[in-house]
Amino acid sequence: MFLKTLVAVMIRRKMAKTLLILSAAVAVLSTIFWNDLMTFLGGSATKVYQREGLVITQSSAVSFAWHGKEVLTGHLGTVLWNHPQVCPDSQFCLEWEGNAKLKVDFQESGDIVCHHIHWKAAKDITLLEDCYDMKSAHWYGGGEVFEQQWPLEEWQLPMTPYVSGDFLINEDAKYSYGSMLEPYWLSSNGVAIHVDSSTPLHVGISKEKLCLRSTYENSKYQNHGKSPPSMDYKLCIGRNVKEVHDYMRANFFFFPSSWPDERMFRSPVWSTWAQYKTGIDESSIIEFAKAIRENNFKDSQLEIDDGFQVAHGDFVFDEKKFPNPSKTVQELHDMGFRVTAWVTPFANLDSEAYREGAKLGYWVKNAHGEPGIIKWWNGHGAALDFTNPDAAKWYVDRLKRFQEETGIDSFKFDAGEGCYLIDNFQTHAELSNPCEYTAHYANTVATLGNQIEMRAGCRNQGLPIFFRMMDKHSSWGWDDGLKTMLTTAVTFSIMGYPFILPDMIGGNAYDGLNVQKTVLPDRELFIRWLELTAFLLSMQYSVQPWVFDEEVVRIAHRWTTFHGEVITPMILEIVQKETVVDGSPIIRPLWWIAPTDKYATRIDCEFLVGNDMLVAPVVDKGRRARDVYLPEGNWMDPSGQVLSGGRWYGRMRAPLDEILYFVKQ
Repeated sequence: MFLKTLVAVMIRRKMAKTLLILSAAVAVLSTIFWNDLMTFLGGSATKVYQREGLVITQSSAVSFAWHGKEVLTGHLGTVLWNHPQVCPDSQFCLEWEGNAKLKVDFQESGDIVCHHIHWKAAKDITLLEDCYDMKSAHWYGGGEVFEQQWPLEEWQLPMTPYVSGDFLINEDAKYSYGSMLEPYWLSSNGVAIHVDSSTPLHVGISKEKLCLRSTYENSKYQNHGKSPPSMDYKLCIGRNVKEVHDYMRANFFFFPSSWPDERMFRSPVWSTWAQYKTGIDESSIIEFAKAIRENNFKDSQLEIDDGFQVAHGDFVFDEKKFPNPSKTVQELHDMGFRVTAWVTPFANLDSEAYREGAKLGYWVKNAHGEPGIIKWWNGHGAALDFTNPDAAKWYVDRLKRFQEETGIDSFKFDAGEGCYLIDNFQTHAELSNPCEYTAHYANTVATLGNQIEMRAGCRNQGLPIFFRMMDKHSSWGWDDGLKTMLTTAVTFSIMGYPFILPDMIGGNAYDGLNVQKTVLPDRELFIRWLELTAFLLSMQYSVQPWVFDEEVVRIAHRWTTFHGEVITPMILEIVQKETVVDGSPIIRPLWWIAPTDKYATRIDCEFLVGNDMLVAPVVDKGRRARDVYLPEGNWMDPSGQVLSGGRWYGRMRAPLDEILYFVKQ
């Protein structure tokens, strides 16, 4: 509009000389524009870095190849406006002048090729970002999310700090992370990415792109040195998804040297939570225990969940609800139960524990050195500073004293996610990544034995304890319902956590967002849920089968017995021969035995127990048949019929009391 007006004025004034000047200026500008366009269209493909299958162009486009085949493309430094140049002091370094420097190291191990990507920003740059295309492959890993779809390339997660969260209390639950995270992703093309914990990582997945961002802004990452952000990760490539995952597991995860309490594998955990919520007392718990025995069910333990304390943080029974807690626990012991209690790392402001811990300086602090007050689902309090050895010992000693006074056998540890740290938190040992807090918490409580369960973990794959899924909703779908049980289990496995405690059979029986009110799950949902859980590592009941009818009790008996007598021996053999040797998971995706099979890399409703049992649960309401894909090999169904693999079998019958499974011959 400005040029048009200017030209009109000049014509009216017959400024011929000025027109000539303007024409010359337009010609110069056109030349500049054309040169830039040619740089964008052609010159941008000019390689500024090439080594062992990695190519980076002048426009910061990047591609990775394995034995000549392109397996990944993307764009480096997406927020940097200028072009990279080779560093004057190193051929394995690129520099975006005045903005950032990228160093690339190369490592080869057998058939695995790894590129170590290390970014360092200039002092006035606040973020770095690399994005990779996910369209050409299926992707797995990451962490626990509300809509746990598998594979994950179609996720829609906005750029957010990669910090463990609590999507049960988050209004935007489907856009936040859960309790278990690992900065690790891998693809069916044999590509794997692992980000170092020193990176203040933010992750976004949308439009089939995985974007990794490094910034301290708007996050709980601590920048103690006030330095510009850096980003450090390894991108490794192998023959297929299984081979590259084996390499990554061996080099980036810890292996457990032992395993959890065997009774927790074999017999179900019975929790008070879903059935009673916080409305528990001595009589309801004894009634619960007697009903379990009267209906002839076994147990690994009876877990007394939230609601037994007066003030959260004080390991003391409410005398009004439990006049004689040690007598109650002994009565449960006499019935053959072991008894566990629910605890958290928090102490509310009205608790004696908070007051004592504040005097001793044991809570995570704010910038002023005072206890950092947080809001959690049970009020306001403070989180214990597990990086302080004295605070950790104080916490453990109080739990041991609680055991001595009451006879409690062990504990269920809740919370501990990074989201429950205040902004600008201060701990005894300086932490940069909130994830490290969770690791200290898990390592501390693991000293109390192998009969415990944790909700949150970070680099804790080596602990011989169960890590449980976050609370599941009593629904069929991807809204944290039954469909996500299977996909959450295989995601835990890919993150390196073999000892997975499934959530309660039938879900948590919440009334929508009201987690304190119990609404019984759908009967059919409950049955399909328990059938699936029978093939996982442990079974956990809360909603009681007998609140439905005798048929549900019969089905529950059958599959609970099957779990203890058939599945548990298989699991323990895998644990002893594989898991403690090389970190292999027990619950596996189909691509574990068929890494190049186009169906095995995509299926989200089948899984493996070890390498030799394939399970195909029914996860859709009203279904009495389903299609099943069997990978290569011969597979025998429970009737003894042997089926050839490498093909689909349509509409295989699955009555309500049956689940489809096959054993490899």
